[in-house]
Amino acid sequence: MNERDFAKKIKLDLNYGTGRLSAQVSTRLKQAREQAMAAYSAQSVAAPGFAYAGQSGHTHMHPIASRTWLPFALITLALVGALYWQQEVTREDNIDVALLSSDLPLNAFVDQNFQAWLDRSSQR
Repeated sequence: MNERDFAKKIKLDLNYGTGRLSAQVSTRLKQAREQAMAAYSAQSVAAPGFAYAGQSGHTHMHPIASRTWLPFALITLALVGALYWQQEVTREDNIDVALLSSDLPLNAFVDQNFQAWLDRSSQR
């Protein structure tokens, strides 16, 4: 049985059941349906502008939300990390340039006696 045959069978059963209802019940069902349709159409018209009006703190996050912001957060962290690493490399390069361009010869930085002299002179 496909969907169309199943839908036809349900339609026939519902029509048979509604044919056996009293006139008073049919009238009440019709009125209830009209009220529901009026409320639905009024709600669908008001929904775009005031969809979340009156909802204080009752927002529902969809699972898609975390899948949306998580990659952006990871990319942001990666960019901040790369920027920090680049600044550290630049800072080390500046120290190397300062040492190489100073008046002291390079042997002075390797000489252990010079390092001891610097330690003693900085303690005074």
